[in-house]
Amino acid sequence: MVARLTHEQAVLYARVSSKDQEREGFSIPAQQKLLRQHANERGFVIIREFIDVETATQTGRTGFGDMLAFLRATPSCRTILVEKTDRLYRNIRDWVTIDELDVAVHFVKEGAVVSKTSRSSDKFMHGIQVLMAKQYVDNLSEEVKKGLREKAEQGHWPGVAHVGYINNRTTRRIEVDPERGPLVARVFALYAMGDYSLQALTRKAFEIGLRHCRGNRRMTKSEIHRMLRNPIYTGDFLWLGKRHGGSHEPLITHETFEQVQAVLGGKPRTRSPRPRHAFMGLLTCGRCGCRMTAEMKKGRYVYYRCTGFLGACGNSYIRQEELVDRLGTVIERIQIPSDIADWIADSLRESQHSLEQTRRESIATLSQRRQAMQSNLDRGYAQ
Repeated sequence: MVARLTHEQAVLYARVSSKDQEREGFSIPAQQKLLRQHANERGFVIIREFIDVETATQTGRTGFGDMLAFLRATPSCRTILVEKTDRLYRNIRDWVTIDELDVAVHFVKEGAVVSKTSRSSDKFMHGIQVLMAKQYVDNLSEEVKKGLREKAEQGHWPGVAHVGYINNRTTRRIEVDPERGPLVARVFALYAMGDYSLQALTRKAFEIGLRHCRGNRRMTKSEIHRMLRNPIYTGDFLWLGKRHGGSHEPLITHETFEQVQAVLGGKPRTRSPRPRHAFMGLLTCGRCGCRMTAEMKKGRYVYYRCTGFLGACGNSYIRQEELVDRLGTVIERIQIPSDIADWIADSLRESQHSLEQTRRESIATLSQRRQAMQSNLDRGYAQ
């Protein structure tokens, strides 16, 4: 039976959840070939193709998001071509979002088409498949986390090796990096002496040849600080808030580590606070335009004078009390109508609300990225 040609517009969506999955036969080209062949047989005109190659247990995939935006802006295109259910949805939210677009979705490998006009029984079966895909992802995540916890309980570091160690892909254990390990131990020893600041230690680490294991680049001050705080170099490690005795070879002794923590926790030298004067940084000289500075005389009287940066201008000192009186006569003439004052207050509140909303959105975005990165690590070291 020859399929009826529609000549309707459609978009193609292909996804693999990791680079490894792409190499193992679930490749983007294979999906594209299948979907293009389906389009030719049914007479669809593919006007855009969207691709994701990443772990996507959360919404916000780049290609998926672009496809949604395109479909919302292109009412003439109401068809999505995709290989199968778990290529399109990774959670219930994705399913609801697609459903709200009022599009027809062709799951080519499953031989199913789901749209608003589909029979209730077809929609029900499709919903079951979505839930099964969601359950698979959740179960996989649970199994990965369980495997990592078990690995930690056995004393094996379950993540990516820190600087000074390397991952042995055969034994799936961490081992001392013959190049960086001794350098890390030396950095700890140097800092334990108490003669280096973190900034100086960072420079010294670079001078003796210590480089980051990823990218062979210079280590930053914050990375050196985190390294000095990490007990993994003593043979122990922290995993999910619990300390474990590791089976890997330590680079330093517990005594050296405690000495380093003592230096890091030392109280910084305090400086005498500088006096704060009411009009510092607000006034300029009326003669030469230089800034005015303040000085305290006899421990109680504050005088303001020109800094004379451009040379002596002949301006004299003025007592702070007299300055207050003069500024008061200027300011008291300034009046803000009540409606303008209300508008300013409303604008400030709205601005604060906008800043708070932006902060919350930024935190949510960073949290999603962190979860995606952790998921990548979990998948990579679960095997």
